[in-house]
Amino acid sequence: MKENKTKELLLETATQLFSENGYEATGVRDILQTSGVSTGSFYHFFSSKESIFEAVIERYLQGYTERIGSIFTNEDKSFSARINLFFEELKKTSDGYYHKLQGYHMHESMQLLLHEQTLRRIHPYIRDALDTGIRNGSIRPCLDADAATLATVLIRGAEGIISSADLSSASKKDIKKLEKTIADYVKLLLEF
Repeated sequence: MKENKTKELLLETATQLFSENGYEATGVRDILQTSGVSTGSFYHFFSSKESIFEAVIERYLQGYTERIGSIFTNEDKSFSARINLFFEELKKTSDGYYHKLQGYHMHESMQLLLHEQTLRRIHPYIRDALDTGIRNGSIRPCLDADAATLATVLIRGAEGIISSADLSSASKKDIKKLEKTIADYVKLLLEF
């Protein structure tokens, strides 16, 4: 029981320090000093700074990718309905990260890694759903491309639309307009 508490304390501390300072500026010594955990206990759970960083990232992403997976593997819903649920989950998760990180702003290196890992993890779910939709005729993409390429275009295009907006000062009306733009983009790309 004590082992789990120690490991959890290390992960919580590392999450805080990596978020505040970034990967580069955080060392094992910083994690140990802040947590009060001994060097031996740290190395019992993690072989290096890299391994605890990977564990922090994994923890952040696990629940999110499970929810996304359940949305896209639900073949009882149309692709359109799944895309809508996906964007609702994306918005909810983004709002959650924003509010959680108010107390300590996430360093750019951690934001970038989380972002890229998230995209890498959700890609197969979107690809498989697109492949199913193309095969059953419910999706008629405007591009002559395979499902993997379409998933990349869909994800990166929506990402571009989102990143072009200043969400920090966006009103609810601005957010609704952004959501409509993304929905229109998806419909144009996939013709469903």
